[in-house]
Amino acid sequence: MPRGSKCRRVCSEPSHRKFSGAPHTGIPVTLSVEELESLRLADLEEMEQDMAAERMGISRGTFQRILYSARQKTALALTMGKTILIDGGNYVVSDCCDSQRPCRHCCHTHPPANEGENKNE
Repeated sequence: MPRGSKCRRVCSEPSHRKFSGAPHTGIPVTLSVEELESLRLADLEEMEQDMAAERMGISRGTFQRILYSARQKTALALTMGKTILIDGGNYVVSDCCDSQRPCRHCCHTHPPANEGENKNE
């Protein structure tokens, strides 16, 4: 009997869960939340796989399998004009940012404290 999978840590719930391709393109492609997180960490944050795996609380091999699955699904959707749905998975939302290694996602979500100040003062 296989061991149950651990919950994967993700930075936040996705704010957008549907991306539409051409109309009437058949069955949509579904990415799990942890697949989206793996794409974000590897491709947007440009994080090495071992660091990203640590951030998600999983092994490097598991991270690599999740990432490859996410990339394959994304490529399929883009080349075939399919809708992408982000739904499901085995994850827990975790505060991934700390003062030493904030991620870009959180930095964009929470603007810097000095943003909006009048620069002419």
